[in-house]
Amino acid sequence: MQHKICSASQKTHSIGQNQVDTLVQKGLGLEGSRPVVLITGGSGLIGTSLAIKLAAMGCEVRILGRSLKNLPSTTTNKLESGQGVITAWAWNPAANQIDRAAMDGITHAVNLAGAGIAERAWTPLRRKELLESRTISAHYLKQILTEAPQPSVLRIVTASAIGFYPSGEDLAVESGLRGQGFLAELTEAWEESTRPLESIAPLTTLRIGLVLSNRGGLLGPLLPITRLGLGASIGDGRQWMSWIHEDDMVRLIVHALFAPHWVSGVYNAVAPLPRRHLDFMRDLATAVHRPLWLSVPGWPLRWIMGERADLILRGVKASSQKIMDAGFTFRYPDLSQALSDLLIR
Repeated sequence: MQHKICSASQKTHSIGQNQVDTLVQKGLGLEGSRPVVLITGGSGLIGTSLAIKLAAMGCEVRILGRSLKNLPSTTTNKLESGQGVITAWAWNPAANQIDRAAMDGITHAVNLAGAGIAERAWTPLRRKELLESRTISAHYLKQILTEAPQPSVLRIVTASAIGFYPSGEDLAVESGLRGQGFLAELTEAWEESTRPLESIAPLTTLRIGLVLSNRGGLLGPLLPITRLGLGASIGDGRQWMSWIHEDDMVRLIVHALFAPHWVSGVYNAVAPLPRRHLDFMRDLATAVHRPLWLSVPGWPLRWIMGERADLILRGVKASSQKIMDAGFTFRYPDLSQALSDLLIR
């Protein structure tokens, strides 16, 4: 069922309007037509920013989600002026439920569906939920795209995570081996479930790092305590943090959807300069003009969180070379620059 219609703000926060217009209109020969982009899991942090960006480019955006409460806000309703429109539709992949009208005329698809990895303890039931929220959604997405009337999907972008890789000092590149543990196993199963989408359209898989946003995500819990002067380094502080600014994350998805010479495949979605945890926390403390003097051992966190503590205590040093070689340019390659931008918004 269609839940809500809203148009996008005329303000854009990443790629300039002229540049994105060029990508859409000339990148795939779409002159005279409006791209129709389907986003699964579009009510989350990345999905809402992406929907606003695409609509500001003039696309029609259709969000599929189980929960549609976190929709992009609206400030304009002039579809005729070149601004796009966002419509939100409920779906239930586990029950094979969707309004098929949501699939009419889809030209591009972005798959971001999946329960939040850090939200709750990894009980056996939660692990099953984390897996099935990804794999069942991917299987159902392939089904409804295949069954859509006159399928004409040109490109598909799907999310994955750098949790695929082993932690440690080795630089993680896309051709590298899978790591050990639940995160790596979950990510491998996630990618396997999305791989059949290649039979519909060229598929780009983005292994996403730590997304920095002033609306939540990693900085959600860290900013308040750091502003109070209570920021801390956890564990030995040497674990790597491969991060990416929210705007660059959205720009990368747009690039993978529309760049003329983009080659499908697996790419790390991380900034070029990963930081060790201690250095990351120092930069964050500096950005909010507070000292960083606390150091917390890792064992209490491990005792409280169990294997979920790996999200903090183990890090991946991921390479961004492949996406840069593919023509993507970061707006925020440096952590200090990224934090400064986010904190003044």
